Amino acid sequence: MYEKVKELFKNKNILIVEDEIGLLDILEESIEEYVNKVFVAKNGIEGLEIFQQKEIDLIISDIHMAKMTGLRMSSEIRKFDPHIPIIFLTAYDTDENMIEAINLKSKSVLKKPFDKKQLIVSMMLAMNTFKEEFTLLNLLNGYKYNFDTKELTLKEEIISLTKKEQRLLELLLKHQEHPVPFSLIENYVWMENGATPDAIRMFINKLRKKIYPELIENIQGIGYKLTIK
Repeated sequence: MYEKVKELFKNKNILIVEDEIGLLDILEESIEEYVNKVFVAKNGIEGLEIFQQKEIDLIISDIHMAKMTGLRMSSEIRKFDPHIPIIFLTAYDTDENMIEAINLKSKSVLKKPFDKKQLIVSMMLAMNTFKEEFTLLNLLNGYKYNFDTKELTLKEEIISLTKKEQRLLELLLKHQEHPVPFSLIENYVWMENGATPDAIRMFINKLRKKIYPELIENIQGIGYKLTIK
């Protein structure tokens, strides 16, 4: 089973949000050998900041935390990304919280204590469900984007994208219908290297030429929004 896990998660970045430091360390150690990178946060505020700055493919979060709960953090994340898979962790919970977790489209709720195999199975189910729901996205006008293969196609013909163009398109797609601020674009696409507003505009214009201009809207003074109509 674990070889399949490595294959599924080898290019994936996981965010773990847990305020119990001992458990946080155990969770990180349990999955780090199977994934590309693990990011950790001790509360919902830290988790939200990491999500806004890094490329995250799956979130594992405790529900009950000081400063900001996992449910509140996930509610904020859902405003930007309605699709990213989320697994909640809890030692005890109310029916109200369980209903909210379902409403936030969580893929699983793991009751503490749980073992490594339960965690890994939940992760696999979450990612496989995500792939089934969201792997191939229809951008209309004959364009499609495959999140699994990272390919943009026009009527089955592959359109070449640079790594930065691919990351930019994925960021806009994950946040479609919501404005993506310049700061998030800079952090996600250019990471530690940074980018000027002119560089961002240049890449947006290059991307528009490879698809169709109406797909990406300029939100004055804020950033850009991708709308599929």
